[in-house]
Amino acid sequence: MAEHDLSDVLQADDARYRAMLGGDLTALAQLLAPGLSYTHSSAHREDREAYLASLASGRVRYLDALRDEAHVQVHGDTAVIEGHVLLHAMVDGTRRRLDNRFLSVWLREASHWRMLAWASTPIPLKAA
Repeated sequence: MAEHDLSDVLQADDARYRAMLGGDLTALAQLLAPGLSYTHSSAHREDREAYLASLASGRVRYLDALRDEAHVQVHGDTAVIEGHVLLHAMVDGTRRRLDNRFLSVWLREASHWRMLAWASTPIPLKAA
């Protein structure tokens, strides 16, 4: 596994977050594989078209994202990232704080990395 592969995957993921936060659906669409499976922390699953439509409609709007942990494994033209992300979003008009562990799968296609799958799990609140 080449060091540049690890860097390239993380750069693609960084670009995905920038596109999500900036509402740049054209850039985001280029970073998502046609067969995308996007499973939200609520367990709601969307394909690529439904995910992009939820952003285009304004039903979901990302306000802030902090990926403060990411471990990448690259196996040929497939990469897996697992880590932690804290997201702030408006979902159906309600502000949400999403403190999640995530797993994403990326595919290299024609020297570009595209996300094929995302699944996130909420971190339970700690009892006081």
